[in-house]
Amino acid sequence: MPFFMSIPNVPFHKPRLVLRVLLVALAVLLLLALGLFAFVQVKLGAINRVSASDYDDADASVSAVSSWEPTEWADAGIATSVDGVVNVLLVGQDTRTGERSNSDTMIILSINKNTEQISIVSLMRDIYVQIPGYANNKLNAAYLLGGFDLLDGTIATNFGVVIDYNIEVDFEGFKDIVDTLGGIDVEMYQEEADYINGKLDQDTLTEGVNHLTGEEALWYARTRKVGNADFERTERQREVLEIIYEDLKDASWLKLLQVYDSVADNVTTDMTNTQILNIAFSAYSMGKNELNSYRLPIDGTWHSEDSVGSVTDPLVIDDWEANQQALWNYLYGESDTTEADSSADVSE
Repeated sequence: MPFFMSIPNVPFHKPRLVLRVLLVALAVLLLLALGLFAFVQVKLGAINRVSASDYDDADASVSAVSSWEPTEWADAGIATSVDGVVNVLLVGQDTRTGERSNSDTMIILSINKNTEQISIVSLMRDIYVQIPGYANNKLNAAYLLGGFDLLDGTIATNFGVVIDYNIEVDFEGFKDIVDTLGGIDVEMYQEEADYINGKLDQDTLTEGVNHLTGEEALWYARTRKVGNADFERTERQREVLEIIYEDLKDASWLKLLQVYDSVADNVTTDMTNTQILNIAFSAYSMGKNELNSYRLPIDGTWHSEDSVGSVTDPLVIDDWEANQQALWNYLYGESDTTEADSSADVSE
């Protein structure tokens, strides 16, 4: 009898075995995915959430300005969104009092997938603007009066661009980010170093590159009594953001998680978890090495006033159309937009 005729007639079950292995593998992957999803949801759940109803008790008592207006308002048109571009307004404020106050910092973070550019644009807090439903006032008053919604509406009314989402980080959160990163390296001139040393009762900072703690970095970013007042302060704020961005994009996932844990309870946003993840992955996928940095108003388009009615020291824009066009170019145009952050004379 031939040899092959002696092999027992055993059913061949290999396809069934492969199917079982695949099903087990899929089950494991599903459990891991669900576990990761639950982990992410729990982590993102630590962020404070806000909605329009949280601002229903806003103080509406704003003194009216005089009939004389030192500016000609340019119609910004209907603010529209652009596909592929997400604008997130970063708001910084001092919440030591436990209450909402004027926004100390307003920076638009724009992620443009069309041009693959990430840009940050400082909006000077003293810009004299039209605030929907209220008397004309400084831009930073809009946040006090109506939170994110009114601030977004004010930007849309005056500049013609849509703010999609908002993130507020208080000063404690800012310090925690820097400290968790182990500090940041910042180059400063002697007057800046002396000012911060004086505020913190120390003598450790000198002219040149300094490794700053969170507390020192906060004073550096908030300083406007050294140099060119608020113009230079907004430049410092963007400089610090760029340094933090550089450190974060090279950080390990463990370090990123540590940074997130350190700041989450000091962050307030109107974004859902899904929106946060989508924006984060969009920005991460671009792999940009640097941020485009700008400031409004642009040079040669504004002047200062001692007061307008009850509003003291406003920064009055003379050419709104130029600033509206500049902001549009920064957010939606090509990456070679002319830099608008040359040193401006506050006495202009």
